[in-house]
Amino acid sequence: MLDRIAILLSGVCLLHCLMAPALVTLLPILGAATLSHNHFHLWLLWLILPTSTLALFMGCRQHRDLVIVGLGVLGLGLIVGVAAIGEQMEPVRERIFTSIGGVVLAISHVLNYRSCRRLSCPE
Repeated sequence: MLDRIAILLSGVCLLHCLMAPALVTLLPILGAATLSHNHFHLWLLWLILPTSTLALFMGCRQHRDLVIVGLGVLGLGLIVGVAAIGEQMEPVRERIFTSIGGVVLAISHVLNYRSCRRLSCPE
């Protein structure tokens, strides 16, 4: 269940990164100019970190596949790293690295989910 939620959150993150330029253009038209891009990132990060960490490590206890956890750690590391220094990066690079991190993290969750289903573990 946690892997499914984490995959959904990764998808939301990727969709946000791809749609942000269009939404920023539309915000003045919609009268929502005060919507904060950074607040969205922080809220999403607060959801992604515990969900992904729990899902990956609980699954790893069952299937013992460190490659899956390694991919998850890499994806989380990219997302957290960009969140930490994103203000200093060019917006295009920030989106690219965040998207790569989200895709890597989603792949790790898909692999984790499949491994757990194969072993019929409850996590």
